[in-house]
Amino acid sequence: MGHEAGELLKRLEYRGYDSTGASFIRGDGSIRLLKKVGAPSRVVPELGISREAGQRFIGQVRWATYGAVTDVNCQPHHVRCKVEMVGAHNGNISNTDALKPALAAQGHAVVSDNDGEMITHLVEAAYAANLADPTPVLAACRAAHAAAGLEAPVPDGAFLLVDGARQGNAKAEGSYAAAFADPKVPGVVAVKSGSSLYAGIGHDAHGDFVVVSSDLTSVLSKTRRLIPLSEGQGIWFTERQYLVFNLSGDVAFTVPKPKRSKLNVRDTGLREPFRHYMEQEIASAPENFDELLRYYFDAAGTRDLFAAFERHEKSCKDLAARVMALYEEPNETALAEALRHLLADSAYLGLSAELASHQAAFQARAGHPVSDERQLLLDLERLNPQAAEALALFDLLFVWKKQRRVTRHRAELLEAIRASRKAGGRVFLVASGTSYHAALVAATFFNQLSGVAVFPCNPGMFRSMYMNTLQPQDLLLGITQSGETKDLVDIFQEVREQVPALRRVALVNNENSRIPQELSEFYLPILCGPEIAVAATKSFLNQVAILYLLAASFSLADAGIVANLERARALIAETLRTSQAGVEAFAQRLYLEPSLHLLGTGLIGVAKEGALKIREVVLNHAEGYDAAEFKHGPNTILGKNTLFSVQDLADLLEAYEQGRDGRPFAGGLATLQARPELIESRFSNYPLLFICPPDERDVRITISQIHTHKIRGADILLISEAQPDLAAAVAGKPAGQDRYWSKLVEVPASGDPSLFVFAATVVLQRLAFRMSVLKMECLDRLAVADHGVHPDAPKNVSKSITVD
Repeated sequence: MGHEAGELLKRLEYRGYDSTGASFIRGDGSIRLLKKVGAPSRVVPELGISREAGQRFIGQVRWATYGAVTDVNCQPHHVRCKVEMVGAHNGNISNTDALKPALAAQGHAVVSDNDGEMITHLVEAAYAANLADPTPVLAACRAAHAAAGLEAPVPDGAFLLVDGARQGNAKAEGSYAAAFADPKVPGVVAVKSGSSLYAGIGHDAHGDFVVVSSDLTSVLSKTRRLIPLSEGQGIWFTERQYLVFNLSGDVAFTVPKPKRSKLNVRDTGLREPFRHYMEQEIASAPENFDELLRYYFDAAGTRDLFAAFERHEKSCKDLAARVMALYEEPNETALAEALRHLLADSAYLGLSAELASHQAAFQARAGHPVSDERQLLLDLERLNPQAAEALALFDLLFVWKKQRRVTRHRAELLEAIRASRKAGGRVFLVASGTSYHAALVAATFFNQLSGVAVFPCNPGMFRSMYMNTLQPQDLLLGITQSGETKDLVDIFQEVREQVPALRRVALVNNENSRIPQELSEFYLPILCGPEIAVAATKSFLNQVAILYLLAASFSLADAGIVANLERARALIAETLRTSQAGVEAFAQRLYLEPSLHLLGTGLIGVAKEGALKIREVVLNHAEGYDAAEFKHGPNTILGKNTLFSVQDLADLLEAYEQGRDGRPFAGGLATLQARPELIESRFSNYPLLFICPPDERDVRITISQIHTHKIRGADILLISEAQPDLAAAVAGKPAGQDRYWSKLVEVPASGDPSLFVFAATVVLQRLAFRMSVLKMECLDRLAVADHGVHPDAPKNVSKSITVD
């Protein structure tokens, strides 16, 4: 149990690292609680978590919101005020400040400020009351269990704890997922109340198990048989039994059949030669464009085959549905048998005969599935290698079905934009973080390629600047990787309530998340696969590519858009191949700089995104600005400033020791007053990183800004396509500026400001990654504890922000 617990906790490190906790329930009913401030990679070995034993385990990796980063605020929480329990949660309980004194007044010993303790006490109180008077709760639960036609016995204590969780949830405000256990009652109760929760069932060398987590990759590391859970549901489970219940209304129970996940743990794993997810995900960008081209456009290679599918639409859809039903088979023996029956069925044989003229397409695709169901098809081929061509037909059917939906929704969104514009409405692109920067880039695309004005804003801007002015003819396009971002969820809900006729559409990577499934009329998929590193990279590039194709659809035919996206794909691949030396020089110069500005000429979205990546994973201050705007105030940072780096500190100490001459150390500012040459020698040039697209006017502006700022104490770095005048402006050393440093990274030529965005972006992503690794290694050598610099799991940020 301990080894599994340790590995599961370490898998969660990319989502949080402030603290790590583990609770083990042993066979004798005792609870062993181990928790401490720090990331799982450090705390698991320090506390010996992997050596612990137990029958049940509840663990938590914390990204702190309520309560400081202290041991007492770590989760899980072991409570004994009314009844002994252990609990932990992910998300936030927004009425924590009111709950803490109320719980204390009711006799609870509230020892932390953490909202996870509050929800645990709420459940404890309700559960204890149920134990004191079990009759009404047991009667309702047994009646609901019988009404569902369920026969497997459930312990009375489990019913009482389920009801306690339902009552506790009713008193908690916020969005969260949580797990609770009574050591004297079999099983664990978990709830999904506004935040992600996944459950899986399986068997390993130690026997049967059920695993529940707020993180899908953790579940997939153990099993691909998932128990369906919807928002507003909970689950009670033991190692082989489970019962799903609703959180509100009259209690109801179901036992949904497990389904095989479309993902494999390899889809979320780290592959050779990469050492970090961020690097792997940047490198995957070109292949992710293949997915866009496959589903957003009608491809010549499959056009005739898909036309045949259309002629046999009902038969094709029926066959695809029967293949999808294979996900419900309980084990591989049943799966192989179900496939054998399917291939012998007259419906399949008849359709196969109708499509015989396309046999060459099936032969070419055999063994290389690309659809969303590729993992199922690979499993089926492993079980029945002779079925490879039939499985290729299934794969192409799935591609056809999804392409039909995506192209239909793409056309529907374009028509909605046209209709909104014609009616005098506005098109809002609302997103947070990296997705907001994609919206900023999109605004330039729409301006250049469609003549349609769009309004990019983050949720706070949208609420404060536009919410009260919305009209039914406006259009909301939400952009999100996770589909669960709390700020954006709130915007969709408020717009739906205030202006029901306003159309709501999403651009999203997680297609099964709340925004596309519950809050949007329809959605377009980002199609970049799971993104593990906290800093978004491949999802940003796919977002930008889809927004480009939407904007370009107003001025180019599909053939032209496809050609340009293929050029963008090639530009990304070539840039990654040719820019490594230049990026490394940038990184070596910048990784210890406490601050820098990224100046995009006409590319404010790219500049802001590059700066965000550096802030996220390097923890250096970085600001993204429009290049021409920098001179209006921010340029005061040039010349002498009081920004000093770790390297400056080391040099200062060395200079002090060399010039000490036996004088005593005064300490603080007194030393610098006595030795003014120490600080005078530490002033250095301030780095400015320009991003200049291949546009004549932008080139002129960039050259002017470079000359303006380098004579005032700036070191100049530039990302651009080859342009002699730009190169000369960067390289020229100003008179009297002996310490001037400059570097140019030239990306492959596109001649197109829109396509330049893709090459510039991967340079900036790669730069942030290398700076992060260099700084992390430096701080590790200096033995700086808890510095938080990491390319995959930097401090203070979380992959999916499910808190306000």
